[in-house]
Amino acid sequence: MKITLVDSSSADLGSCLIGYVGGEIADRGHLVRRVIPARPNCFVQIILEGSHALYDLETRQRLEAPQAGLFGPLTHYRYDMEVTGQLRTFSARLQPAAAALFFRVDPVTLVDGFIPVTLPDGLLDRLRATPDWQGMAAPVDEWLKSLTAGRVCNDPVAREASRQRMMRGTVPIQDLADSAGLSLRHFQRRFRQLTGLNPKHYARICRIGHTVHRKELEPDAPWTDLAHEAGYADQSHFIRDFKALTGTLPRDFLRGQTPILRYPKWDS
Repeated sequence: MKITLVDSSSADLGSCLIGYVGGEIADRGHLVRRVIPARPNCFVQIILEGSHALYDLETRQRLEAPQAGLFGPLTHYRYDMEVTGQLRTFSARLQPAAAALFFRVDPVTLVDGFIPVTLPDGLLDRLRATPDWQGMAAPVDEWLKSLTAGRVCNDPVAREASRQRMMRGTVPIQDLADSAGLSLRHFQRRFRQLTGLNPKHYARICRIGHTVHRKELEPDAPWTDLAHEAGYADQSHFIRDFKALTGTLPRDFLRGQTPILRYPKWDS
């Protein structure tokens, strides 16, 4: 799987949008399956070519991904991604609270799930006709800006959630609450309203997410070093969290996975 990172061309979306991702899976002539670990953020995925399904490990159902869908945060390893044939997608990674602003949905209802979204007339054809990933950013920027009506994601709790993600889940929750100017209890309640997750579990997902991304980029990097980067001082604690959020032990994670190539590489 090849992943290309694309920056937004609009400064106005900076508080709501992390960036874009172009994804490609070549036709291997057989079913390709990938583990989908827990993740802290929502994203919008637009399928440009092909199709894919999500196999729900809890319900044993195979769910076809929509042509355009809003995907919520994942609290644990619940889905495998299944692809037969070639797949090309363009996705927008959203900052905390952005899903509610863009699509008027309750973030709590998105947790561990996804919903279809309606694209503007002509957008899909325009993206398919664009020859490079970077060129796709502008039309999707225009669409997302049309959904905000000039508003920005300036909630202080959402800002602190973004900081926690960028800091790999290592910031104490009380420090986040203090920075937001709220009591710990009020901060925790507001955090869940905006992200769908409680701040402690959100931090765990950010920490494990960092180690997963780094390992996929550098398969030879020792797990102990990656755990230390993510703030784990206790190896057994890291292994417990990893198993809970990815469904496997660290030593087994890359086994059977099709490799991910990211261009350019990134840390967050």
